[in-house]
Amino acid sequence: MPTTFNVISLGNHAIIDPTEGNDTIENASALVGLTVGGLGDPLLDNFVSFTSAGSGFTGGNGTAYDNNNSNSNDQFSIDGGPPQTFDAVAPYTATITFIDGSTATVTAVVFQDTAGNTYLAPEFSSNADQAAYESGAIRSISLDSLIGGTYSGLTGTRETWDFVTCFATGTSILTPKGEVPVEQLSPGDKVCTLGSGVQTIRWVGIRRVPATGDLAPIRIKAGALGHDLPDRDLWVSRQHRMLCRSKIAARMFDTPEVLIAANKLTLLSGVRQDDSMDHITYCHILCDNHEVVFANGTPAETLYLGKYTKKSMSPEALDEIRMIFPELVDGLDAPKPAHHMPDNAPQRNLMRRLRKNKRAFIEAR
Repeated sequence: MPTTFNVISLGNHAIIDPTEGNDTIENASALVGLTVGGLGDPLLDNFVSFTSAGSGFTGGNGTAYDNNNSNSNDQFSIDGGPPQTFDAVAPYTATITFIDGSTATVTAVVFQDTAGNTYLAPEFSSNADQAAYESGAIRSISLDSLIGGTYSGLTGTRETWDFVTCFATGTSILTPKGEVPVEQLSPGDKVCTLGSGVQTIRWVGIRRVPATGDLAPIRIKAGALGHDLPDRDLWVSRQHRMLCRSKIAARMFDTPEVLIAANKLTLLSGVRQDDSMDHITYCHILCDNHEVVFANGTPAETLYLGKYTKKSMSPEALDEIRMIFPELVDGLDAPKPAHHMPDNAPQRNLMRRLRKNKRAFIEAR
């Protein structure tokens, strides 16, 4: 388990552990009712990198950042900055709201340094709460109630925190040599794209996760999107965008081709969330530009390094990509999308209109 991982900064708030010499967080209830993030100020913009620094976390407890600073003054760093002294951690029942307006209830692990800087930590195991965190772009979090006020500290090794668009293993990607399972592709391999010809894969990421809750894949049955599209059942992550080609899209967006997140496609016949698996392995591929490739014969996007994706990827994954595309990881501007990507509400409206008018998601050219 890594000792470097992403956390979300919640700002500076009242000290929750004003008295040392014990494991009691005397003022933890002060954060109940706190809401951070909102429309125009999404919480996902507050992702920062957390790592052990200075004296680290092996002082008093040995495996955790201690709540009792009488045992040790454990320290950490945010985004490579100077050491901060850990003060306390407390769990809260919390409501997270995603960019699309959907919500989930989680047990939020919230910790502070001695100056009141407050952070939301990922889980220390791959559980349902971590699956919820990684299921979408987070707009806000509300701390609804305090679960408890006596704990020894924050476990020092925790889950990395990713939010990426992925293909499930077994998905066939069209290449100049024919179809290849996505998990067998490597950097340097060629893929066929819609509109850009043959392109080179520059980076590949693979991760196995619990297929529960919002991490469960979206299953697109063969033929659900148009004539023989896909040509066999296709599984993708909820946020993976598929290319829609439609006259209705042209009327709505002044372009017939738009990219729609897979979880919005569940309004269509033959597209549903698949809750039948225990775990699933997701793969994502990155090219020089955002591209549309052919997955099980159906046009679907490659990894798009927009600001939300970058903020939610693990530090290790971003470091790998930074070596290849420093301008994409560190640049101020997001890469140009392969096609127009509507906001969430217009996406749902397009799906309703396609269903009402009995039109295919992908119409023939």
